[in-house]
Amino acid sequence: MILTNSNNNEVGTWFQQASTLGSATSVFFKVSADAESSWENKIFHNSRFGIFHLYTENGKMKLELTAKGLDTRKFRKATVRNEAAAINAVLQWVGAIREESVFIGSIN
Repeated sequence: MILTNSNNNEVGTWFQQASTLGSATSVFFKVSADAESSWENKIFHNSRFGIFHLYTENGKMKLELTAKGLDTRKFRKATVRNEAAAINAVLQWVGAIREESVFIGSIN
């Protein structure tokens, strides 16, 4: 999916993937604060990226930043109520890097 700003310009990318490794299902969010066209050599890891892991621990949903690129911000492990709250937290993280509001736009 594409991330957009308030002017509906493409500003980043969003990938979401479920993992069934182990006994529980978890979700990974792979986001970039840069449009795919600006990635050096078209490689995701050459952008300002973050890989977030949403999982359940002791009955509570946890969101954790597991990998990040250069020139990105830290993210403290957080307890979230649901997947929508986790998505909002990730979008706020991307918005803080870009210094503007970021929204989920259309699907690639």
